[in-house]
Amino acid sequence: MLTKKTVMAQLADLEERYCSFMMEHFGCWEQWADQSAVLLAGNDVAEDEVPEPFRFEYRMTKVVLEMDAAGAWDWKNPKLLKVFGEAAGNPLYRLMAETITESALRLCGEAGVRTLLEIGAGKGHLTGVMAEKLAVQKLAIPLVVTDTDPSVLQGIGNIAASHPGAHIETMQWDIRQPAAQALVYKVQQPCLSYERASILYTAIPAIENIARLADIVVFGDMFNYTGALYAYDEIFKKLGAFPLFYREVKPVLEKCFREHFFLDARAQQAIGFPNTSILIAFK
Repeated sequence: MLTKKTVMAQLADLEERYCSFMMEHFGCWEQWADQSAVLLAGNDVAEDEVPEPFRFEYRMTKVVLEMDAAGAWDWKNPKLLKVFGEAAGNPLYRLMAETITESALRLCGEAGVRTLLEIGAGKGHLTGVMAEKLAVQKLAIPLVVTDTDPSVLQGIGNIAASHPGAHIETMQWDIRQPAAQALVYKVQQPCLSYERASILYTAIPAIENIARLADIVVFGDMFNYTGALYAYDEIFKKLGAFPLFYREVKPVLEKCFREHFFLDARAQQAIGFPNTSILIAFK
C-alpha cells in the first residue's frame, strides 16, 4: 500500500532537485509580483529589470495586456503563439515535465499500474517526454492521451509514430464532464493520471471526474496555497487561468483520495511563494 513515507522515499532525489531549483530561481518572486502590478496599472517595465526566471511570464503579460487594451483578443495572435512556443524551452517547464513523468513512472512500478492517463495533451510536450521514457525503459504500460481538441490528438499520432516502443492511444475528453464509456473501457486499474496546467483552465470539479478513473494522480498545476493574490493573477485570468485555491481543492482531494501532498512543499515554505506546483494523491 502506498503511503506518503514510501512515496517520498521513491521520489527523494526528484524532490531535492525540484525544490532546490525553486528555491534558487524563484526566491525573487515578490519583485516580479510588484512589477506585474506596475504593468497591470498601464505603466512599463523594462525586460532587463525583471528577474530572469520571470521573463517568460513578463513577455506573456505584455502580449496579454496589449490585446486586452486593444479589445481584440485573439488566441491565434502571432505574438501570443510565439510566447507560448517558448514554453517548452523554459527551464521550469522542462524540469516540471521531467519531474511529473519520472514521478509517474516510479509510482507505476511501486503500485503495479496498468494504465497511464494523460490529461490535456495541449502542444504534446509532456506526451513526448513520457513517450521517450516509456520507449527507452521498454515499459509496456498503455498510455491513453486525452484532450478536448481532436486536432491536438491527431498531432499526438506523430509522437506515437516516432516512439514505436510506447503503446499510445488517444481519446477526446473534456474533463469538466465525466469520462465517456469508451474511455472508461480503455482504462484498466490501477490507473495513474498525470497532467500539467489542465485543471487551471477548467474547474476544481474536474478533479472528481479524473478521480473516477485514476487511483493515483500526479498533477503539475499552480495551486494557490496561501490564498494571497497578486497582479499577475489578475493578468492570467485574462487567459482563462483562474487561481486554484488549496483551501477549496483540499476537500475535493480528501473526498476522492486516501492521501495527498505537495512534492514541492519544502520550497514553498522556504521562500513563501504563494503557489505549489506538483501534487501527488492516491487512493
